[in-house]
Amino acid sequence: MKNAAEIAHGPMIIGLYINIVLLGIIATQMYMYLNAYRKDRLWMKIFVVILFIANVANTAFLCKFLYTSLILNFGDDAYLARADWVFATDPALTGIIAGMVQLFFAWRVKVLTNNLWLVAVVAVCALAGTGAAITTSFEVGSTPEFVKFQNFKVVVIIWLAAECVSDLLISGILVWQLKRRKTGFQSTDELVDRIIRLTVQTGLITSICATIDLALFLSDPTGTHLIFNFPLSKLYTNTMMSTLNSRRGWDFSDQESTSHTHTTSGIIGERGKKKPIFRLDTSQTTRPQVFVDVEQHEMHARNLAERHHHTNDDYDVKSASPDDSLTAAALPRTPWEK
Repeated sequence: MKNAAEIAHGPMIIGLYINIVLLGIIATQMYMYLNAYRKDRLWMKIFVVILFIANVANTAFLCKFLYTSLILNFGDDAYLARADWVFATDPALTGIIAGMVQLFFAWRVKVLTNNLWLVAVVAVCALAGTGAAITTSFEVGSTPEFVKFQNFKVVVIIWLAAECVSDLLISGILVWQLKRRKTGFQSTDELVDRIIRLTVQTGLITSICATIDLALFLSDPTGTHLIFNFPLSKLYTNTMMSTLNSRRGWDFSDQESTSHTHTTSGIIGERGKKKPIFRLDTSQTTRPQVFVDVEQHEMHARNLAERHHHTNDDYDVKSASPDDSLTAAALPRTPWEK
């Protein structure tokens, strides 16, 4: 028969190792973000910092719990069989972090679709998951024995299922919107396809982890599910940070760049909708490059070999010459910037 430490604390240590590694990645991502996107809105920077602090607190609480259990109470089976208030903070912090990230993506859905119904559905799922996670923390406090955690499985099911549904909704909506924004240029469409793959992959990581966590919680009375539960908050944060930082790789309005760009201007099409904005890059590169406004950002697409197959009238694009010029202030701002 397994002892108390083996039942719960063994999976906890594995989950904590992954948690700490992911925290290091988050720290790197945050440093990159704060240095590369200084023109982003102040609330966005504050949001990122608060998210980082919450993740640090989550890791610190888990470390304290394991140190107290395995070092200060070494050999005390009665103590090892119970959780305490420090451990109980994990569901609440995980749920709050996940909710913050999902509400961020709900705002992103609002920017893309301007559909308040879609935003409301995503937000309700996110808030339901956060509320159930906080309730789980209270349940852990009232029923601290690890072997009795199944007594409040209904709340855990709501918590993890709501988060999973929210992740899938966000991924589905963003993919749907991105597919609608394809331009007809092969190179730019390939770029949109890469963004779609990134969106699906990041959404799947968190939803799969939450699903496995829930499945193990329901099927295994031991603490095996904690291997997947402890890293969950870090996976959500890394998903958001990778989304923010990936804009540099796609040249999302990097106005601090020393390259010289010339625009073909944004054209207001039918029904007042803004059509894709293309900009010609004449920086020190071997051949011209094109920028396209997708997801209300300016994305960088290469390989304009097929450009001569399309007329400018097909895309409401004016001809651009190397003598054209445009100041940084005239460029359209993204939703992230001031």
